[in-house]
Amino acid sequence: MIILHILNRGDYMKIAIYSRKSKYTGKGDSIVNQIQMCKDYIETHYINNDPEYIIYEDEGFSGGNINRPRFQKLLSDIKKEKFDILICYRLDRISRNVSDFSSTLEELQSYGVDFISIKEQFDTTTPMGRAMIYIASVFAQLERETIAERVRDNMVELAKSGKWSGGRTPLGFNSESSSYIDEEGNERKLVKLVKNDEELQLVNLIYDTYLREGSLHKTEVYFASHNIKSNRNILLEKTSLKVILSNPVYAISSPELKRWLEDDGWNVYGEPDGKHSYLSYNKTKQVTRNGKTTKISNDKENWIAAISDCPGIIDTDKWIQVQEQFKGNIGSFPKKARTHNAKLVGKIYCAHCNNYMQVVHGNIKKDTGKRQYYYSCSLKKKSKSELCKNKNLKVEEVENLLLLELEKLGKNKKSYIQSLKKKNDAVKKNKDVKLKQSAIQKDMDAKQKILNNLVDKLAVADDLDDIIIQRIRSAKNEMQELQKQLDEISKEIEDSNYKKLDLDFIESLLEKCADIRELDFNEQRLLIGVLVDKILWDGNTQDVTVYFIGSGDVKKK
Repeated sequence: MIILHILNRGDYMKIAIYSRKSKYTGKGDSIVNQIQMCKDYIETHYINNDPEYIIYEDEGFSGGNINRPRFQKLLSDIKKEKFDILICYRLDRISRNVSDFSSTLEELQSYGVDFISIKEQFDTTTPMGRAMIYIASVFAQLERETIAERVRDNMVELAKSGKWSGGRTPLGFNSESSSYIDEEGNERKLVKLVKNDEELQLVNLIYDTYLREGSLHKTEVYFASHNIKSNRNILLEKTSLKVILSNPVYAISSPELKRWLEDDGWNVYGEPDGKHSYLSYNKTKQVTRNGKTTKISNDKENWIAAISDCPGIIDTDKWIQVQEQFKGNIGSFPKKARTHNAKLVGKIYCAHCNNYMQVVHGNIKKDTGKRQYYYSCSLKKKSKSELCKNKNLKVEEVENLLLLELEKLGKNKKSYIQSLKKKNDAVKKNKDVKLKQSAIQKDMDAKQKILNNLVDKLAVADDLDDIIIQRIRSAKNEMQELQKQLDEISKEIEDSNYKKLDLDFIESLLEKCADIRELDFNEQRLLIGVLVDKILWDGNTQDVTVYFIGSGDVKKK
């Protein structure tokens, strides 16, 4: 196809290249490859126009809408007449949505910007080209909707067969992969859930405890106070407990359970047999927000439950009772403290157990009429002081201390910046130091080999034992010296093993710290978030230990 462009802006031409990829795959249509193919096209067709490139890239963004940062910048630049032609590798890079694509095309035309898609070879300078683009965009949207429909159909068929769709393995089961040959002779992968009897004992305990305690919060506290942990050796929190307690994979199938699930809005497949459980499907869906794809809970009308090969362990009556108890507890959760008024949430940790500290309510002060807030160890709260007894810390008191330290840091920032600069310089030497470490390690390995050979010779020596023993001692001394060098290098690497910091940015923040008490809450919290790595509180010694970013410096109060 020969493309003819008539330019009214002289021979000099600015060309915009747009590339998009939903996720990185490393395949041929990557961002880099898209841009290169567009450049190759330009070099072939516009070499005499002295083209100048303006490149816009959106990696990790769906074509379902136009809420993409660089694409929005492109739309803005159209109005500023920053380029003459917009070129892309393929039509759907712009948008898979007909309406969005049409509005973009109209915007281009209104500002006299031509559009070229090199894959489809469409050119908007002709009426036929414009018509073909509209037709292609319709088919692009049709393809997208067809794919979505096919995925839903496949999900239903998978559910009907009772096969596990994969994902995070539920507590109480192990996943095992196997393969089989389908009716067309193709090898297919199949993942099955297999019982883990030890973990299933914990599942039974969770169900019994929840029914006895009456709420997720009390169940969480019970497990924390008795130091009962999950298979990953972490304490069971409310979110994890809710997932386990609401999963029908543990429930023994029965006509009663089938009716309950259907009445609750589930789509149920398979006949209950009083032995196996239900697998759940389609409880989440992908949505695009601000150009990013994320998972959210699906509408219940789309939820699927199907009879599986997994044996059920929880009686129908017990499982249903748990679900009904959930419904009865809705709205009965205790109110949380107002963490949005606390500046150190996410930064302050317990010095005794290293768990995060959360904000809790205190009493109302008589003299001010204001409620007092405290930072309290989360493990202490969950376990009712059984696993941690660290004292609470007044929010107002510790935040005032930290603001004072940041104020001092801002007024005396020169030495702090210098210490950061030294560490940044150390990063540059890190590579050479690691090479030296590798060389010493190889030397040690060679010495060890020699030492082993000498020991072997000593075992069979007749009259050379004194000489061999002397050489062994010498080799051991050399090994000790090399080990000393290696330890020093390892310490040097450890000291410099951190990400290089943007000193200009940090210095600009430190300038604000000099007047930090005049800043509003959000500005103060931002400065703390960037400049403070971690804060530890020890209620026994009354020490507040502050670790500032990158410096390794510690402030105790």
